[in-house]
Amino acid sequence: MRPLGGTIESYDAPSTEEIARRVGLPVEQIIRFDGNTSPQALPSTRAEALTEELGRIHTYPHGGYPELERAIAGYAGVAPENIVLGAGADDLILLLTRSFAGPGDRVSIANDPTYPMFAISVWVAGAEISDDDPVLTICCRPNNPTGELGELPAARPLVVDEAYFEYAGSSAVDLIEDGVIVMRTFSKAFGLAGARVGYALAGRDVAAELNKRQHPAPLSTLSAALALAGLAAPPDVTPILEERERVAARLRELGFEPLPSHANFLYLPVDDPKSEYDGLLESGLAVRPVRGGIRITIRTQEDDDRLLRQLQS
Repeated sequence: MRPLGGTIESYDAPSTEEIARRVGLPVEQIIRFDGNTSPQALPSTRAEALTEELGRIHTYPHGGYPELERAIAGYAGVAPENIVLGAGADDLILLLTRSFAGPGDRVSIANDPTYPMFAISVWVAGAEISDDDPVLTICCRPNNPTGELGELPAARPLVVDEAYFEYAGSSAVDLIEDGVIVMRTFSKAFGLAGARVGYALAGRDVAAELNKRQHPAPLSTLSAALALAGLAAPPDVTPILEERERVAARLRELGFEPLPSHANFLYLPVDDPKSEYDGLLESGLAVRPVRGGIRITIRTQEDDDRLLRQLQS
């Protein structure tokens, strides 16, 4: 195998069961504030969507996923020909990077810190990370882990990761005919993290080329059915946004300075992120330690209040 251009460190987190064993608490007392996923369980209407699809589970998705592509097109305000499907946004990050970059190429990654999967995808493609004459620029907007809604880079081609679009309400989709590719996911606001469904929005010619490079059946048919049911009743993120602002205000009362966020999480600057993470974990509260701080997913008021009490102690 050819050597990688950088050091890949797993972005995955320990399982809930592993955390429980580590800190000596029952599994049901562990609360995950580290995944930026929905705190809500799957609605029964979406679970029912699986029943019919299970009757066809023995077959491949012959002909692809035209119904899902039409539904995404309607939701995003584009044509079905603008859509590229993937097994979560991570699959699409890898697809996009290897489609534009290879050994000897440079890829620019906006914002620091940002989502580690961008760097991993560059190294896997054999390229290097550099702002010097890049063949591709990648931007997360709102940025993960800071939640900031910064200006879009002027570089083209530009990939904009909009995993938190539903919370921000701002998109670069109007620029897809101008060298911009937008990525989104069903893992966050739609509450389908385990289903692994993502999509990219690109100009028709670019989307066609990307689809040539994607494997023929990137989604489970069960995942596609769940995504389709989700689009039939898109989520209302208002309660999460209101809870985010409540938690931010309470954190400020406790002497912290969370950054303004346009996503479903808060970035909390702290002097020793690892120590803060370890201390919270001992109480069964799993946050995400990142450079310069910790990232806290907004959950239910009951869960969030438990975290706030621990931070206060």
